[in-house]
Amino acid sequence: MVGQVQGGLMGMVQRPMVKSSPHIWFERLEVKDRHLVAKRLGDHVADKTKQPILIFPEGTCINNTSVMMFKKGSFKISCTVYPVAIKYDPHFGDAFWNSSKFSMVSYLLRMMSSWAIVCSVWYLPPMNREVKPERLTLEFNI
Repeated sequence: MVGQVQGGLMGMVQRPMVKSSPHIWFERLEVKDRHLVAKRLGDHVADKTKQPILIFPEGTCINNTSVMMFKKGSFKISCTVYPVAIKYDPHFGDAFWNSSKFSMVSYLLRMMSSWAIVCSVWYLPPMNREVKPERLTLEFNI
């Protein structure tokens, strides 16, 4: 997986994951980290012995009613992307976390005590990044 380094309680949960599996973590505020993550993603994809990478190109989940624009950084590496659409059914338990209303602990307690978390998953056709031809500039000396 690819994800942002967290602090606080989430950081305590995240640190053991970092040690147990080769996830790619980044600091959002660190400019150099973007280039390093892109290189690590490219290296990972090029190595056919490694597991596929799971990226959520929207960057976040919103209230399950609309789709956000993809973050362009998710497509920096040139490889085949297998899009997946996930929609949660709030009938038994709502997976949406409204961080302005509920703390992380409150949200986790609601999730763990809900009857079930039900979702529909759609596997969409594979996509490849289109390489646009570079703009050609011609200069004429007359």
